[in-house]
Amino acid sequence: MNHLLSVLAILLTLAACSGSPTPPIYFKVAVIVDMTTDPVTREQAEDVLAVANQKFIDLTGFGLQLHDFVEDHSGGSIASLVENHMEHTSDLPNGILVFSVGDEDRARIHRAYAQQIPAPKDFKNAFISPYLGDGYMYVAILQFNYRYAACGYAGTGIIQSHLSSPGECPGADGQACAGWHGMQVCPAALEFLEGHTPIDMAAGTIPHEFMHSFSDKGPDDHYSSEACRAAMGWEPSHYVFEEAEYYSDFCPFVYDVFGDSYRP
Repeated sequence: MNHLLSVLAILLTLAACSGSPTPPIYFKVAVIVDMTTDPVTREQAEDVLAVANQKFIDLTGFGLQLHDFVEDHSGGSIASLVENHMEHTSDLPNGILVFSVGDEDRARIHRAYAQQIPAPKDFKNAFISPYLGDGYMYVAILQFNYRYAACGYAGTGIIQSHLSSPGECPGADGQACAGWHGMQVCPAALEFLEGHTPIDMAAGTIPHEFMHSFSDKGPDDHYSSEACRAAMGWEPSHYVFEEAEYYSDFCPFVYDVFGDSYRP
């Protein structure tokens, strides 16, 4: 009887060990805040990465970890912000997230975009892009203070009216703006934005932008592209909103490419 109890205890211990989550390997991210265009606090950056981390683990098996946090007041280009950080940092991350409106307002217009910048010669990225090699820094540029479905701003960053300005919202001009987390939004957008916060909306773009460095098709790597449907073997009309949301509007196979890229 004692022998049976001992065996049972061993089996329960093994089961408990096998069910324990394995700490993920992290894709380390430095955050650079362009204080001249998109001021973000360290707490906000940490919250964004915490939400993005869970999604990143689900999609790739790797985690996201904050490696460094820098406030930059230079007002320079994205390349200059990233290069300056790399020149003055001995322990470099795998990727850099820049909170900014971007060069030529690209993030202000598109919310986020990706860029790849050559790293110092002695740096070897542990995540090796099959198209770029191991000598690049993968960069995601994101405007945190993005105006979703802006209403009453008249093309500025400051509220001009509590009614929609010409061309801002679908339908007639002069609609009463709705409120969302301290912002004014078009009434038609409220249904989509309900249940979301600026934190999770920002976090959802991060996997998408970092994945752009692990494929070479640009917009054709988006979930809704013909190239993605062909690569996935889907029907030409395939589109599932919930699936697109889950994959951050990126073609699913690229997450596998990223997963295979780790070469420590």
